Amino acid sequence: MATYTKTQGGKYRARVSVKENGKYKQLSKQGFRTKKEAILWASEIEAGYVDRVKNKYENMLLSEYFEKWVDTYKSKMESATQYQYQNTLDNIVKYLPDVKLLDFTRTDFQNFINEFGKDHSKETVAKRKNHISQALEDAYADGIIKNNPTIRIQLVGTAGKSAYNKFLEDKELIKLDRYVKEKLIQYPHSKSYLAIYISIHTGMRIGEIMALQSDDIDFKNKTISVNKALDQYRHVKSTKTESSNRVISVDDDLLEELKGIDGPIADVSNYGAGKTLKKAIKELGIKTVSFHALRHSHGSLLLSQGVDIKYVSARLGHKNISTTIDVYTHLLNSQKESEEEKTQQIMTSVFKSKSV
Repeated sequence: MATYTKTQGGKYRARVSVKENGKYKQLSKQGFRTKKEAILWASEIEAGYVDRVKNKYENMLLSEYFEKWVDTYKSKMESATQYQYQNTLDNIVKYLPDVKLLDFTRTDFQNFINEFGKDHSKETVAKRKNHISQALEDAYADGIIKNNPTIRIQLVGTAGKSAYNKFLEDKELIKLDRYVKEKLIQYPHSKSYLAIYISIHTGMRIGEIMALQSDDIDFKNKTISVNKALDQYRHVKSTKTESSNRVISVDDDLLEELKGIDGPIADVSNYGAGKTLKKAIKELGIKTVSFHALRHSHGSLLLSQGVDIKYVSARLGHKNISTTIDVYTHLLNSQKESEEEKTQQIMTSVFKSKSV
């Protein structure tokens, strides 16, 4: 963008603002006899700047730009989140190996989404779309690309897992609990079975369970302090969000299983715990679910027994109650009929039995 002013000597000054690497630079020149000359100079400066930017990026692949963008803007993310961005980069290389940044269009973007969505869930497609869009919007804001190719891209993908497959029903969870309890009698402090048992009784994330230490157990007050987690590389990190740092009450049965352990409580890998769970599910003949589903099953059990949703949200370490509502919408909807009946009974009893 250029501005033009007339000096006291009757000449013209031109000032041009150009953006480079996210920062604005001011270029100016004065002494032009006419405004037309000033405009011509400013136009040449802007055109030259565009050419320099174009020359810098004209042979850069979309994958190369995305990788540089991640290094610049996403370098301080948690490793699990970095893994997701690396996954997006891998898919750009796979589906768009030779596409150049400056040539990438809305049509190219939509075709990528259509192709990727053929065998990926909408949730997964949305993550890839969001990551690529962030990078391209920054490229557009920096003047690297002339048009924004992220506008009105339609999301497609498979249905993914239904809510039914993300939870164990109460009876199934009870069967699993008894099965694991028996295994812990046979194999005291077995790490994989103990991890499953902790998840059933607390709803803790697998990374939080893997990082759990004996010092985090308060047997007197019957609580567990959740204040750290392990990532997929077994590096200690902070919990997922600030609200994930929490102290939760635990029952006597779980405390009994935790007695006598010094140091790491369940020194097991995500894969190991998942493999043991898969074996248990097969032997019990119950619904096949992931380890993470035990966390949802714990919350579902509490809500089905009438525990307040605000407490459940805090116990699970959700960032806010809206997250809890989103996760357990299916359960809340199933309770709607009984709640409506209860409401009708209250209305009848209150307004008919009370005298004014």
